[in-house]
Order: sequence, then C-alpha cells, then structure tokens
Amino acid sequence: MMSEPNNPFSDVLGVSEAKSASNGEFNVSSELGMSSKKSQDELQTQMMNNVIENIFHFTINAKALEGVPASEKQLVYLEELADVMKPRVHIDLEALEQALFERLLLPEIEASVIPKNTRVFKEYVIQKQVFPYLFSSIQNLSSYEHLADLKPAVRKMKELIFRNAVTALKQPALFEGQDFSQQIHELLRHVDPQSNTFFIDVVKAFVADGEEGVQDQLQEAMIPVLRRIHMDVNKSTLINLPIYVLPSIQLFANNPNLSLILMGMCEPKIENNGRLYQDSVIGALLSLSVLPRTATSLHEFFDNPMDQAATSMIETSVWNASSHLTNNLHKIFLSLLKGSTTMRNRLLTWIGKCLKTNVARGKLWNVQAGEISAATLSCVSDGFMLNLGAVLLHLCQPFCTTPNDPKSLKIDPTYGAVLPEECAAKSVHLDCLHNETCLLPLCEDENGQTMKRPTADTYNFVTECFFMTQKCIDLGVRVCAEKLWRCGQDLGRAQRALSDMAAAATHQLVEPMRQRTQHLMTKFVSLRCALLENEMLTNLNRLQAMTCTWLVQNAVRPDPETPQACYAPMVMVPVEMPITTPPPHTLRCIPEFVLENIVVLITMARRTVGAITEEADIAGLLPPALTLVITFMGDSGRTYNPHLRARLAECLEAMLPNHPDDQMPLSSLASFYREQLFKEHPHRLHLVPCLLDVFVGIEMTGQSVQFEQKFNYRRPMYLVMDFLWGMEEHRNAFTRLAKEAESNMEAVHPPIFLRFVNLLMNDAIFLLDEALGNMAQIRTMQTAQESGAWASLPTQEREQNLANLSHIGMLARFDNILGRDTIRTLVRLTAHAPYVFCHPTLVDRIASMLNYFLLHLVGPNKKNFKVKDMKDFEFDPASTVLDICRMYVELGDNERFCAAVSDDGRSYSPQLFTLAEAVLVRIGGGGLIGSLQEVASRVARIAAQRQADEVILANAPEEFLDPIMSTLMMDPVILPSSRTTVDRHTIARHLLSDQSDPFNRSPLSMDQVKSNTELKERIHAWIAEQRQKIAQTTAE
Repeated sequence: MMSEPNNPFSDVLGVSEAKSASNGEFNVSSELGMSSKKSQDELQTQMMNNVIENIFHFTINAKALEGVPASEKQLVYLEELADVMKPRVHIDLEALEQALFERLLLPEIEASVIPKNTRVFKEYVIQKQVFPYLFSSIQNLSSYEHLADLKPAVRKMKELIFRNAVTALKQPALFEGQDFSQQIHELLRHVDPQSNTFFIDVVKAFVADGEEGVQDQLQEAMIPVLRRIHMDVNKSTLINLPIYVLPSIQLFANNPNLSLILMGMCEPKIENNGRLYQDSVIGALLSLSVLPRTATSLHEFFDNPMDQAATSMIETSVWNASSHLTNNLHKIFLSLLKGSTTMRNRLLTWIGKCLKTNVARGKLWNVQAGEISAATLSCVSDGFMLNLGAVLLHLCQPFCTTPNDPKSLKIDPTYGAVLPEECAAKSVHLDCLHNETCLLPLCEDENGQTMKRPTADTYNFVTECFFMTQKCIDLGVRVCAEKLWRCGQDLGRAQRALSDMAAAATHQLVEPMRQRTQHLMTKFVSLRCALLENEMLTNLNRLQAMTCTWLVQNAVRPDPETPQACYAPMVMVPVEMPITTPPPHTLRCIPEFVLENIVVLITMARRTVGAITEEADIAGLLPPALTLVITFMGDSGRTYNPHLRARLAECLEAMLPNHPDDQMPLSSLASFYREQLFKEHPHRLHLVPCLLDVFVGIEMTGQSVQFEQKFNYRRPMYLVMDFLWGMEEHRNAFTRLAKEAESNMEAVHPPIFLRFVNLLMNDAIFLLDEALGNMAQIRTMQTAQESGAWASLPTQEREQNLANLSHIGMLARFDNILGRDTIRTLVRLTAHAPYVFCHPTLVDRIASMLNYFLLHLVGPNKKNFKVKDMKDFEFDPASTVLDICRMYVELGDNERFCAAVSDDGRSYSPQLFTLAEAVLVRIGGGGLIGSLQEVASRVARIAAQRQADEVILANAPEEFLDPIMSTLMMDPVILPSSRTTVDRHTIARHLLSDQSDPFNRSPLSMDQVKSNTELKERIHAWIAEQRQKIAQTTAE
C-alpha cells in the first residue's frame, strides 16, 4: 500500500515553496538560489535525503524526527549504516544501495522505528516482506516522476528497487523466512495496473543481463506463483473465479520469458494421458463450467431445476461468466500464438496432442456409457472440451465472417491425409486425423494395396485452426449434444415411470424415482446451459455456414491433372446441379466429422429450447446448409456412408418451418424464413430425388442395420416428404419420378421411385405388425394389473412388470407413430401414381398388405388391441382404417389390383369389405362406403373367376412352382450363379430390396437373369391342356 502523501521538501522549505513543489513547479536550482545560509551541495544532499525518506521510510539520522509526533511520521533508523557513515546524517544516491539492502535484511524492524516512543506502527513503515515493501516504494517514487530535475535520481532509485527484487528472487536464502511466490501472488491479486507493471518490470530486470541459465532461474521463481494461481482456480467455480486470475495469466502470456514457463507448466509429462491436460493452470481454467469437472463430481448449479425462475437467473449468470472466461482465454491463446514462432508451435502442439489423447471422448461407447466410463476417467471433462472449442471458435472468426468468406478458401482439404511421420515437415500439429473415416474411402490399386492420398507441401494456420476447431467440436459440442438428447430421453422415461408409480400407489418406489428424476433434470438443464451460451453459438453458426460453402466448393471441383503444392480451393466457383464432375480425391481426405458437426448444430438447434434464434437463421447458415444437403445427401459418390447421408436427411427435417407435431414451435418470422428457403433456393428441385435416394440407400447398404436405427433415420424423411408434398413444384417432382418408374419397370437397375415404394411397403408391414403385437401385449398386461393380479406379487416382480409395461408402451408408441407416417405416405402416392403400385412387381405386395391389416383392424380380433389411454401410445386404429380404405378405392379401378386382392388366401374373404363398411359407419368414413362397395364387387367377380382357375391349376408339377412363393410360374427365369429357376416377377420384386441372389447371396441384377424358354413353353402347354380338359368335362 502506498504511504501517506507527503511533499518530500516540506521539511526544508517554507510552506509556500513546499506547495509549489507539490504542484510540479519545483526547480532545484532556483530554490537553491534562495538559500544564503547553506551551500548548494548541502541543501541538495538534504533534499535528496528527504526524498529518500519519503519513498523508502528509513534514515541514518537518529534525530530526524525530533519533535514530530509518531502519528504524523515514522522512519526506520538504520543504525549500522549510520555508524559507518558518521558524521554524515543524510543518505544520498550513492549510499542508497547499501541502505536499501540493509533495510530489507533488518530482522526486528519495530525496534528500529523512530520516534522511539512509537506504540502504533504504520504498516508501510515496518513492512517486513520484500516485495510488498519494494512495490510500496515504487508507488511512492511515482509521485516524483513528473519532476524534470529529479528524473536521473528517480531512474537510479528504480534501478535499485528492481535490482534488489531480482536479488531476492535469485538468492532467496539471504531472506530467511520469506516466501516470495506468496508475495508475488499477493501482488498479482491486487488487480492493479501499477502492481502488474511492477511485476513485469521485475521480470524484465531479472533477464536483462542475459546471463547463462537465467531462464531456468526465472522458471524456478515463477512456477510456485503459477501453482498458487492454479490452486485458486481449482478452489473456484465458474461464477466465483477470483478476478485477478485471468489478467495474471495474460501477463504471463504476453511476456516472452514468462510465456515459456506458462507453456512448460501446461505440457503434461505423460503425453498419452488425456486427463492430464486438465491438470495445469490453463487446463483448470478451461475446466470451469456449469458441467462437473470430473465424472465423480456433483453438479454445482441448478439444485432446484424445477424452479424455472431460479433456473433462468442461474443460466444468465453462467452464460455471462462463460463468455467472460472464453473471451479472456482467447486473448491469452492469441498472445501465445503471436509471441514467437517457437511459442506458436508449442501452443499448436499442445492443442493437437490434447485433442489426440482425448479422442476416446468421441467414441460411441463413451457417449452411451453414462456418467462414468473408461473415457470419462481418462479424458478431460465435457466443460473443458466445450471451452476449448469456444476459444478455437474465436480464433476462427477472422476467416468465417460470411458463408462465402474468401479467406476460408485457403483451407486445404488434404490436411487430414498427412501421415504422422510427415507432420513435422508439413507444419501439421494435429497428427491423428489420418486414421479418421473420411467422406469417401481410400482407393486401392490392382493388388489391393491402399493408395497414398494427395497432400500439400505445407499447411497454413487457417487450415490448422479450422481442422483443430472441427475436431474439438466433434469431441465437445457433438458429444454433449448427444448426451443432452439421451438425457432428455432418460428424463422422459423417468417422468413417465414416476407418473405410473404415483397412479399405481406404489409409494415406496416414488421417492427414489423422484430423486432420480430430479438428478436427471439437473443434468439435462446443465448440459443445455453449457451448449447454449449465445456467443459460442453465434460463432459456431458462422463457422458452420462457412464450412457448408467450403465443403461444396471442394465437392464440385475436378481433380487436378498433376500433384499440387496446395489443394485449397482458393477461388469460388459457381455450383450447378446436378453435379456432373467425378468426385475429387480430396473428399478422401476430409474427415466425416466435419460434415457431421454441421448436422449436430442444426439438429441440436431445432430440438433444444433456446438453441435457435432468428438471428442465426438470417445470419446465413440455412441457405448454404441446404446446398450442402442437396450436394451430399443424395450422392453416394460424394458421401459413402449411408448413415451419414441419413443424418443429412435429419438435418433437412430440422430446417423445416413449423409443422403440427412441433413441441417447440419457432417464431412466425423464423418459420416464414424457412418456408421461403424451400420455395426460393436455387437447387430446391433436386430435393425430392436426393431424399428418395437416401431413403433407399439405408436399405441397400450391404451392412447390418438394426430395424430401430433404420426407422429412426426414416422418420425425419417422412416429415420432410410431408412438407414438400404441400408445395406444387415438389409434388410434381414426385410425379416425374413415378412416370419415369412406370416407363422403366423392367430396367436393369430398378428406378429409384420403384425401390422407394417397395421399401415403404416393407416398412408399413413391419411397423404395423409390430405395433399390433405390442398393443395386444399391453392389453394383456393392463388386464392383469386391473384385476389385482399384480398386487399380490413380490415388490421386485411388480417393479419388473411396471418396467416391462413402460418399455412395451414406448416401443408401441414408436411403431404407431412411424407406421402412421408410412401409411400416410403410401396414401398420397397411391392417389398420385396408382399405376406404379399396380405393376406385377408390386401389386401382390400392396394387396396382401392392405388385406392383412384391414382384417386385423375390422375383423373379429380387433378387440385384442383395445387398451386404456390409446392416445398415450399414439394408437389411432380409426385413422389407419380410413387410410387403408382410401388406398383400396384409389387402386380399385385396376383389374390387376383387384385380382391380387382376391388371390390373397391368407386374409381375403368376401366378408372383409362388409366388416370394413360397418366400421366406417362408426368412425365417420361413410363417404368411402359407396366407392369401397364398387371395389368389393369387382374383387368378388374376379375372385369367382380365379377360384375356377385354381381348380384347373391345383395339381401343377413341382418344377412349375416358384421356389420362393410356391405359385405357378408364368415367366420362369434362371439365376446365373445359383442356377435356380424362379418367376420373373418374384425375382424382380426381391431385387428392389436386395440386389443379390436369394439362394447364395451373389450380386445380381435383372439383366443377368436368363429366360427359361423351354420350361415356360411346357408350363403354358400344361395350362392349355388343363383348360381343355375342364372344357371337355363341362361339355359332357
């Protein structure tokens, strides 16, 4: 603390002169001229002594304060120095060095204070600690810096102060009992520009002589200071971080010598342990978050997540603190990057190794494992990775100010293809991307060896910053968004279970479930808060808008004819759809996570309250994102992974305007803006073909895709198709594809629309069958529960039954929702393109499907599906019956369809339509009855004719029967690899879903099958013979 303000000349000058001096008008020469009693030298010495006394508060004159009250002024009497300098009683600049050194080493300062009768000592006079005392002296000295005649003396005194500070740091043993790290730490805690300047000046003085080993000495002195700061950070939360911490770390980052020490402390000794990156002062700062610092830590915020007002206040505080933290960390990182080439490389290496050693965070098993897993124990926290991502996003902003920022075209797409052994030579600091799955797989030569991918000679900072940021988003934002979604699912299940338990009066189970629900809610709100900090979201939107443009620019460029020194796009080229150029090899270098991160942002924004803003929409993310979706979603030549293409369809669904099922509707402005996107985007007419392509692509992967996963992928596609169907130009696109399918039903490669319709029917059959089975199970369980049968069961078994009921209910709800969407899509398409469904390849499938489900929903077993609270399970049998009857009516004019309905021996009977009419009357479908009766009469007429034919053909030889369908073959063909004979329509239908031989799984297409002409002639001859026999019998 600075000592009391005293005019240094007030003891030797009159009041007016002293006042003049205090106003900065003092001139040593003129004042000396006023004295006739003392020589000029004596007065100058006396006055310099007075300055020194006022600055350092010591003297060698035992009588200096005679007659002065102790309450006014106190000095430390340096007795040993006084004895040496007798008879002199004034300290000049020459003696000051020894005087200051003696003062610093003085053991019992209070005993040396004058006046001797002092009882209450002034703290700044008796200050025992070296650095507070020297800092106080510097503060006092600042009062004299403006006096021109004292500038040489001020400079000399400063030099002595810093020389003693350096001596203390270099030779701490001289100052027994003093902890200089603690003193410097306290100095930094002042958060005072003067204290910060003093600290940096001490460091400059420390290294000024440049002696050998000085950096090591400085490191030895400063590491304990950083450890103290680190300890303070560890004891803090995001909201109560001491105010001095970030400015202090900034001081270290700004100084070339201190920055080396700072980085040295942050570099883990064991480089392959990702968790250790959190155990440093910068790591600790990055870990400050609304999320727990470790897997075993408790959440520090949102103790009462049900209180919305309190939650909102906490969110605001957290967001402000997060923004402040990441903004300051960005400045620290920027200072380190600009410090020197060495420092820049060390920081980039630190970031690269941090990301590399924490890649386990991004693995699927880590996200699914819950709160504690191998990854959460060996990797940095979620908060750390989110904060590091926020800092890196700040660094990216200069090259993503707009979606078309020309600086972004300097990003080289081949960065991820550099092999580890080449990284150092090519200035690559993130050396783990070469193993990442890329948009396209690696090429192989004729010997099956992997071919080397193209790489540049060297990579610039923009490229490194971009890929590091995207990888950090992959390990941070993506993982947390996935955890948020899963937590939301768990929370919904827990809330439903809590409601069920309360309704079932199982009171002993309610409290544990209530606690679990509250824990999940705290976790959910914390994750949501961490992901929705406005500045981070805005920066993320800007980066990903630019990334959309950059990815498309790379996708539309042909490969260069010769190897290049740089593969960055450099200039913008116009995008024309469809893209006709072959996919470039650079797509084999771009990791899939770059594309996945865009999907994560857009889908997270749509399904998380508060994550989407009109500003973000209008800022320009959606138009380039739609171009990206059209470019990659429907083109397996540019995105090999069908799952990633399906995720793009999910992204497309998240870009829709409001729709009726929205639980979190957008503002009217945001919804309007999105609607215009689908009406005005230059490439919008390519949406429908792309959508059908990816719908089919999920089934045609050749991989094992679980049903639930497949349907999760397809549900957003139904919502998109539902929306597009409402716009004439998109509806016309469906029509064009349907007509193309009608003209090419027998094509070598089945038309996309035909394959799409076939898969729709597959889905409808599976989903409705599963849904009805689940509803029957629920009815059985509800009946048992209501009868009291569960009440007598042991607690554990009763709990298990409740859990089973909840689980089956969830499955039923899923199947009912998706089944309803599938059926509605079929209703639209049968009305719009009935000719496709009535083709021989599909007609039997659609007819048997409609018969089967109509029988279950209107037949004698319909009561098996009647459950309590049908709406809770999204079960709406009346709506499904109406949809099925509409399809009968739309297709009923076609003779082939009616024949297929009548041929279905499993579900068709003459009573089927009569039962349906009775149900239609009850559910408000009376308008369909007349049309349905017409269909029923046509089917009955054809059924009578077919029955007669069945009698004729009942005893057909085994070799005439299709081995798959067991029906008489009308156009037998031979499959090339298995040499099996099947009916042409049977194999054509099979190839719509699976392009392989059903008997040995060899690849197969329709152009490979051969007509079995000889067998066909024999079959038709036999049919003619049977007809003739019947005719003769009838004539007789």
